Amino acid sequence: MTDSFRVTVAGAEQISPNLRRVTLTGDALQEWESTAKADEFVHVHIPGEDPAEGWEDDHDIARHYTIRRWNPEVPSLELDIVTHGHGRGATWAREAQPGDVVAVSDAHGYYSPPEASTRRLLIADATGLPAVARILEEAGPEETFDVLIELISMDDAIALPSPATVNVEWRVSGNGRGPCALVSCMRSMTVPDGDVYVWVACESAESRRARTFIRAEWTRHHTLYRIVGYWHVDAEEQLRKWNALTPEQQAKYAAIWDESRPDEVNWLELEPYLQELGL
Repeated sequence: MTDSFRVTVAGAEQISPNLRRVTLTGDALQEWESTAKADEFVHVHIPGEDPAEGWEDDHDIARHYTIRRWNPEVPSLELDIVTHGHGRGATWAREAQPGDVVAVSDAHGYYSPPEASTRRLLIADATGLPAVARILEEAGPEETFDVLIELISMDDAIALPSPATVNVEWRVSGNGRGPCALVSCMRSMTVPDGDVYVWVACESAESRRARTFIRAEWTRHHTLYRIVGYWHVDAEEQLRKWNALTPEQQAKYAAIWDESRPDEVNWLELEPYLQELGL
């Protein structure tokens, strides 16, 4: 069971045409703990009859958002949310007003470059941009980053300050408005050598294609990459397929995912099973 924390919207501002920052505060955050991972996220329970209950069991009312900034002194959470489209989360972010109440989960994160490495390759669509911004902001001057970001519009190309050495390439494609080009761009890149840590965050199907590509073409130890699927371009269809599985099939899925193993090791076994199920 994951905890949930009742919080209040303290403010909301548009930071680009398709990216809105919502700030959440509340006494409950005094008990909330950060993972200290730069891509950490929470699930937000979108307001209902009792916004402090039930989010962990109901994917229809919870949305996954990166924590752009955590201020333990206030305390407050800043969430940068992509607002194109008309889904529950985007609508909430567009309409959020001070005083609105939601609940957030405890935090989880994936970004874990090996301590001895200093070179990074970050690849993301618009939903991964807030995590990229925080990763770069919290980086050290000894680190070097190559960054590829797929945007909805070039007007969403926000500033990415960092003490590190950073090379950023922006492109407009994907994000539910056309074919995603991230993996095709990866194919044209020079193969990352040595201890370059590769982090990819984007639409779920494209993230799985990126994982397959990395394993086949950029062979590297599982500690040197992390692939994250942030959203589904066909979420309703994916949920329909999942609900159509037998209890035995769902139980096998759960059994494959072993929390004692690194996630990317779990994916070695899970991906063939998902393909077998047509997911």
